[in-house]
Amino acid sequence: MIKLINIKKIYNKGKSNEFEALKDISFSIDDGELIAITGKSGAGKSTLLHVLACIDSYESGEYYLDDILIKKLSESKLAEIRNKKIGIVMQDFALIDDFSCFENVSLPIDFSKGKHSDTKERVMNALKSVGMDNMSKKPVNKLSGGQKQRIAIARAIINEPSIILADEPTGALDTKTSAEIMNLFHKLNQNGKTVIIITHDNEIAKQCDRIIEISDGKINSE
Repeated sequence: MIKLINIKKIYNKGKSNEFEALKDISFSIDDGELIAITGKSGAGKSTLLHVLACIDSYESGEYYLDDILIKKLSESKLAEIRNKKIGIVMQDFALIDDFSCFENVSLPIDFSKGKHSDTKERVMNALKSVGMDNMSKKPVNKLSGGQKQRIAIARAIINEPSIILADEPTGALDTKTSAEIMNLFHKLNQNGKTVIIITHDNEIAKQCDRIIEISDGKINSE
């Protein structure tokens, strides 16, 4: 479960260009929900995603993830949470172009602690779940946008996180490919994953169970 209470995020604090990106953000997300976070460009959506993903800190308020208070955690513990509990899918895919599909998907395992004798099996299972197991050896720079996003999703789920965060995952894709990618997110959600999609596309948002709209760093509607 995710719970945010009066979260504030300020950039360049104390400087002439100080900017309050998030203003008293409060909401809860139950395990297994499919949520859309919407808003115009600059509304604070990506900042909120970075906070939810434990990538960025916040000035005040409380963020609880599975009853753990995030603000008090060390950087090493935050890294462990990012690796085990959270999978992230980005609009620009964030893949290493010269690496193969297999190598890209295996990266989160490489950063995990302990021995990984089952890496090949896990990677191939993840690739199979997104319909890309037949392209495991292909460099990602030879893939289409939709194929790259499938690889990004496979990488996000490789460590079996409970939460999937997707930042504009269909923003660079055509309508048909967007529908295919959304079907993958629905499948993940049906398999018990909590899925949070950041989007400015109302048609994508309508496919989710709940919509949280942000405007000027505040919750506008829910």
